[in-house]
Amino acid sequence: TLLYTIKFEHVDSVMSELTKDHAGPLLTDGPLIDKLMMPAGNFPYSTSDVMLKNITSDEKRIINDFLYLWEKSTQLFQQLRHIPQHGMYNWQLHFSRTFDSFSKLWKFQQEHRRLLDEKYGLQRWQIGEIASKIGQLYYHYYLRTSDTNYLHESLIFYLAIRQRDYYCDKDAGSSRELLTLKNTKQEVLIKKLRYYARFLVVSIMLNKMDLLLELKTELASLVELLPESHTARDVNEWKGIVNEVVSFRTALCNITVTKCDATTLTMPRRILPDQLVLPDLTLSPNPLKLQHALIVGTIPGQPKVTELSVDMFRIGTTLEKSHKSLSNVFNCKKQYLYKPTPVEVMGKLAEMSSAALNNSTQLIYLSGTNVTYSDKGAAGGMEVYTSEGGMHFSHRDTVDVKFSSRYSADLLHPEDLTPFIRIPTLLIVEAEGRSSFNTVSPVFRQPVVVLISPRLLPHTMQGDNNGSLMTLFLHSPLTAICVMCNTQHMSDVHWRQGNSLINNLLSEILTIVSCSKYTHPHFIQLLDDAFVRIILLRFLFFEAVLHLHTAFKVHFKLNSRYI
Repeated sequence: TLLYTIKFEHVDSVMSELTKDHAGPLLTDGPLIDKLMMPAGNFPYSTSDVMLKNITSDEKRIINDFLYLWEKSTQLFQQLRHIPQHGMYNWQLHFSRTFDSFSKLWKFQQEHRRLLDEKYGLQRWQIGEIASKIGQLYYHYYLRTSDTNYLHESLIFYLAIRQRDYYCDKDAGSSRELLTLKNTKQEVLIKKLRYYARFLVVSIMLNKMDLLLELKTELASLVELLPESHTARDVNEWKGIVNEVVSFRTALCNITVTKCDATTLTMPRRILPDQLVLPDLTLSPNPLKLQHALIVGTIPGQPKVTELSVDMFRIGTTLEKSHKSLSNVFNCKKQYLYKPTPVEVMGKLAEMSSAALNNSTQLIYLSGTNVTYSDKGAAGGMEVYTSEGGMHFSHRDTVDVKFSSRYSADLLHPEDLTPFIRIPTLLIVEAEGRSSFNTVSPVFRQPVVVLISPRLLPHTMQGDNNGSLMTLFLHSPLTAICVMCNTQHMSDVHWRQGNSLINNLLSEILTIVSCSKYTHPHFIQLLDDAFVRIILLRFLFFEAVLHLHTAFKVHFKLNSRYI
């Protein structure tokens, strides 16, 4: 309720205030930050730093109150990054305090706008910074809750900033003049670049591909202004972000679906309501619900944006319902790790385990490179380690899949997961080659289902690093079939017919699996949750397609294990 206070009480004010012009000196903050989602800095000026003329004590108090509110809001915002994702810490309370502080700051600058303009020199970009941080708050809250409603609220603020051109200096006349008037105005350009980078991420998460193209073009034009006053390293970093966006969008747009009027259909990436409907079947007496998901991506060279690879994005959106979908189905809490160390993975799993509720289940998605050993693992005639392999986590672009030693610190072994499967678990392993993760067993007598990608793909499907085939099937089966058949264009009529057919097939598969006496009870238990159910059914469909596809007659080998 408190989070929506800003939305309902102030969003109209945001829209109207964005259109106002402001005069006065531009203020600056610190240098370019490393993490695009981190706060941009503070207003450095106080009343003692600014040349104030004909100012009364009351006016000075108002300016100081404004600076105090800004400083307090920024400090609360910065503290959000230190709050753990899981555990008993009451993070909702801290978010509420931060939203409340920014709400007061916004109302205060509205009430005293004229004084702040004339006596303090409040600029339009400063109001833009406040609106941008509110957008970031909504985005961070989405990351905590996986509630896409907050993602849409973040988009509203970012769109408003762009439509009103917050970061443009009306007195400068053009973006190039913005660089030449004063050195401080270069910092405003950096702020604008940061804003565009955040805006791009939100657009990707909401599948706004047309908007993404526009933002990419605008960001590229802004980056071209940097060489005059910034180092080559800064310029290359920003150009790298532009290139990442292009590669990421290309990887996502595997197929073009056109309508009868020749316009392109935007395909939904999240689960639709009709895909979440459970047939009238009694599956288990104590239904399980997916509470947490850990999504790890380490495949070298795969397209990414910030620290989100294509596979991570696909599996993450598959675990979310579409906007304003079924109200009684809730998204699980997700944690993304891009190229982490095995210790970091185990640390996140420990946090998830400590926060697990009764009748909850967890999903672990590992995307990387399988590794096998050439040694026998013995020392002095005694076996010291029994694992046959693992998954290699490294920041390098290439990985040697055959190591001479099994004791590398970059390897995550199947045994490393054993302490964390005390609760029902769905483990998805996306990696080519022989995998040792099919040895994971339910040592604590809790349901464990392991899904592992094929060992080897046909040569016609190799060399394409725009995402893994199994993950694409779990995300969008029809898109995956088009990729396998090298189909790049389709009419919207055929697209809807194909999806309807696949949904009917999945429903039939669910009926068969649920009623069969040969289905393992662990598999039946995990079918309780709507998101886990759709993943399991799509995997069974994926398995059937590969068995029937002629290209997989020789090369097909599936490692998955239903425990």
